[in-house]
Amino acid sequence: MENVTCQLINMLNLEEHISAGLFIINYHSGSESDSWRKDIVWGSSTDVMRNPKVTRLFHTLRLAWFLKKNKPEHIIALNTVPCLIAHRAISLSGQKITLSSWMHLPPKYRYRPRYLTLANHHFAISEGIKQQLIELGAKDCSIDVVFNPVKRSDSVIPRSEKMKFLYMGRVHFEDQKQLKDLFDAVSQLDFDWSLDIVGDGPDSDHCKKYTVDKNISDKVFWHGWQDDSWGYVEKNIKSVTCLLLTSNNEGFPLVLLEAISRGVYCISSDCISGPSEVIKPGVNGQLYQTNNSDQLAEVLKNLNEKGITSSQNIIKDSVSNFYESSYIERFKKIINDKALEKK
Repeated sequence: MENVTCQLINMLNLEEHISAGLFIINYHSGSESDSWRKDIVWGSSTDVMRNPKVTRLFHTLRLAWFLKKNKPEHIIALNTVPCLIAHRAISLSGQKITLSSWMHLPPKYRYRPRYLTLANHHFAISEGIKQQLIELGAKDCSIDVVFNPVKRSDSVIPRSEKMKFLYMGRVHFEDQKQLKDLFDAVSQLDFDWSLDIVGDGPDSDHCKKYTVDKNISDKVFWHGWQDDSWGYVEKNIKSVTCLLLTSNNEGFPLVLLEAISRGVYCISSDCISGPSEVIKPGVNGQLYQTNNSDQLAEVLKNLNEKGITSSQNIIKDSVSNFYESSYIERFKKIINDKALEKK
């Protein structure tokens, strides 16, 4: 979500007659990923007390003041509670502003998902999220499926001769990312392999202990959080057979697009939502049933025996519709259409 939000804001700011920025609610500095916000934060509202209702009112008043002063034409809310706060702030400000939701995870898994129906319009990053919004009560005509953008990469990460797996992202044992399934699957393999993990998260110690319990710790290499993760892979890991994604759910997994844009074959759970809209089986990757670590193990065994038939250029070209130039044109058209509807 951080990468795509920053990417979109920077792309919009390159366009004539458009300026974009962030208003951060519950802003906390000092986290490992704060660098993505550099130079794009226009305003913020911090927590002032423990009572959530009073805090929410405070955020609403701060945002309403910001709207009255800066008069934006369009607000895009990134989650359910911010959607509620933005809806109330728009009313208090007296401004005529379009409110869109832009969820990066399936709405039904979020707190109070019906807050999203307060928006006039919705950007959906997958068909699965669109369907969930409709189930919540949003009208089909108010939803535009935009997916997520990825930069066209000039680089190609070499394909490893040895089976060399890559995981990139948050480290969750059984939460959203479900790394337990990954460890259970690779522990069944009877050929030479290694697994590089680029990322960090709340379950890092638990995951490391589990690899010891599964007797695979000598094959798993932990690289931690990297601000330029793909640059790090190119310089330090150097070659990859395939990227693995074992999530229980996604909004639209940008990591798949980033890997494929570098010619990397991807194997992913067929979770809600997004992987099935990126993965073209046998061309740029394969899907397996979510939470079925035995099936994942079989996919990896078959890959070791048969190899990858698609060239890396074919893999790169398979996501051409998601590259930035196509994405920003679609996004701008939607924004302009909404602006015309207000007039």
